[in-house]
Parts: sequence; structure tokens; C-alpha cells
Amino acid sequence: MNQKQIEAFRLVMLRGSMTAAAEELGTSQPSVSRMIAELEASTGLVLFARNGGRIRATDAGSAFYREVDRSFVGLEKLAHSAREIRQLGSGRLRLVAAPVLALSFVPAAIERFLGDYPRIAVSLEMRSEGTIQRWASSAYCDIGFATITPDAFGVTAAELYRLPGVCALPAGHPLAARKRIEAADLTGERLILPSYADDTRSSLDRVLRQAGVDQVPAIETPYGATICALVARGLGIGIVNPLAAGDTHHGRITFRPFSPDIVFRGYTVCPILQQANPLVQAFLERVQDTTRELVADGGRSLAQG
Repeated sequence: MNQKQIEAFRLVMLRGSMTAAAEELGTSQPSVSRMIAELEASTGLVLFARNGGRIRATDAGSAFYREVDRSFVGLEKLAHSAREIRQLGSGRLRLVAAPVLALSFVPAAIERFLGDYPRIAVSLEMRSEGTIQRWASSAYCDIGFATITPDAFGVTAAELYRLPGVCALPAGHPLAARKRIEAADLTGERLILPSYADDTRSSLDRVLRQAGVDQVPAIETPYGATICALVARGLGIGIVNPLAAGDTHHGRITFRPFSPDIVFRGYTVCPILQQANPLVQAFLERVQDTTRELVADGGRSLAQG
């Protein structure tokens, strides 16, 4: 029993005749007939009943075909895996992201990527902005996702998005009745603002100062998700990236557009490598698709899952 005999048998079963199988194999009908006879002799099975020029699979032939077909499916899977390895390599795709991106945007991109490449292992770490840039600079990660302008040595950076911030209010707060929150509306309110590690803090300070809002923030934190958690506990009002406006605190927090715009940005940060990594390129293509969806709806659907 050899591979040529098995392939001839499978094609006869699929095409219903030795002549059709011979055409697909690029050989003659007598050659296929001989291979089937040799296969029957080597297995001790009568695979086909002959009636003149017509053939019909026997019960033994049908049972044997089921086993052969299973083997061919396995071979096709192996061939597909080999193509993936040639195209994408193997191993683990290493991602690191700032919290607001690690909790919304990056998982959406991973979902897209694994839908096409389910065999690729992915690791995602949530780290500070400084750590993201250090890891990308030292090639400790394949792709970093940051929210402040990258300035590390040995990296390539690209802007992902620009989104206007939203005002996060405790549910039931009087300002929640308004459709839009103006900067001057925050006069006298307890504010929860991003720390100066966030690129938006300087812009937010300038907007508030111009509107006459000069109170000292009650709380400062570099993370939008933390601002939302604090707002949900009634500890103040914050301005956050819309990606942070998820449904974790459903019923306890209200989001409203904020004016004037405070722009939140996102970036990809990748190590500069001499040889392009096709795995990274494939993931970045899914990132671009996710970005288009993100910009189209202002980040709301990704934040809400």
C-alpha cells in the first residue's frame, strides 16, 4: 500500500469512476484500475464491486474510505499549518499596552487577529507608559500601545487615533441632566484629573483656566479607568478618554460630551528590527481595522465590549 494507491482510491470514491479519477490524476484509466487492484491485494479488502464498466463501493470500501478521508483532512490541516508558519512564523506575539488600551482597544484587535490565525499564541501585558517605551526600545515586546507621544530610542511609532474626551459624572449629579458639559460648568466641582504624566493634562489645565475654573483637583491619577472608578463612587467629576467609558460601572456613572475638545491620542510603538516580522505586520493590519471602527463611533462600542 502506498500514497499513490490511496490517492487514486480517494479520487475514484469522490468522482464516481476510474476514468474521472484518471483525468484528475493526469494518467490513464488502466493505470488507475491497476493501482486499485494493487491496493485491494495489499489490504485484503474488496473495495469495489464491478458490473461491466460500472463500479460501486462495497461496504468494506466505504468503511475504508472514511478512514482515508480522515487521514486526508489531517494532512490538509498540516498543510495549512505549514503555510501559516511560512507566512507568519511561530511562537508568541508579545504585546504591551497602557491600561485604557489594554482593557478595550487591544482585546478587540486580538479578537480579529485570532479569528484569522487561531494557532498563534498572544501575550498581553498592561504596563505604564515608561515601561512600554523601554520594552519597545529593547525589543522585549513586539508591539507597544501607548497614549503619550513616544520618544524612546530605537523604536518606530505611528498614531492610532485622535478622540475627543468625555466628561464622567456620578449618576444623579445635577450636571448629568445636560446634553453637553462646558468647561465653565465645572466651577466649584470636585475634579478628578489625569496626572501630568498624561499628555492631556496641560491642555485640560489651560481649558479650565480660561473658563475660570481654578480649584485644585481633589484627586489626580494617570489612568482613565481609575478616574471612572472614582467617579462611580461619587468622589468627583473627570474628563476621560472615551475608551475608558465602558460599562464596568453601569448605572453609577454618566458620560457626556465635553467642550471645548480635549484630544486623547493613541500610538503604536515597535522595535526597529533589521528583518520585518510578518506576524507583527499581520497584527498591525487588524489594528488598522479596529482603529477605523474606533474612530467611526468615537470609541464607545469598543469600550463597551
